[in-house]
Amino acid sequence: MIKFLKIYLILLLVISITGCSYKPILSKQNYDFSIEEVELNGDKEANYIIKERILNLKNQKSKNKYYVQIETSKVKNIISNDSKGDPSKLEIIIYSTFQISNSEKLLIKRKVKMKNTYNNISDKLKLKKYESSIINNLSQRISDSIISAVANINDN
Repeated sequence: MIKFLKIYLILLLVISITGCSYKPILSKQNYDFSIEEVELNGDKEANYIIKERILNLKNQKSKNKYYVQIETSKVKNIISNDSKGDPSKLEIIIYSTFQISNSEKLLIKRKVKMKNTYNNISDKLKLKKYESSIINNLSQRISDSIISAVANINDN
């Protein structure tokens, strides 16, 4: 019985390792569209990350060219305080409104809200780095939403 169990586990392990592959959905994919211009307003840190990801989608051969306008704002809230009155839980919210148009008309206008709640860190330098990491992740999720919206327009 133990020998059968060992063979079964080894077989299961081999199948699970070789049978699965990870492929990111939105990165390094050849889209049949090009985002030609991105106009940004609002939070500079979030906008920089969003713009970098979106402008990687320039495809000179594509006939489907889109223009994107993005307005972002970032809010940092205190969720709860400890017994001394110091913040113990914080939240960062990035609001984004984006418009996608082609040369003729406005195609989509959407609002996106991404947020993350986290515990306060007493070391302010570590807290600043952690918040920067959170803003980076939230901004990437917003850019993924924009790319997905453009891909859906292009599919129709």
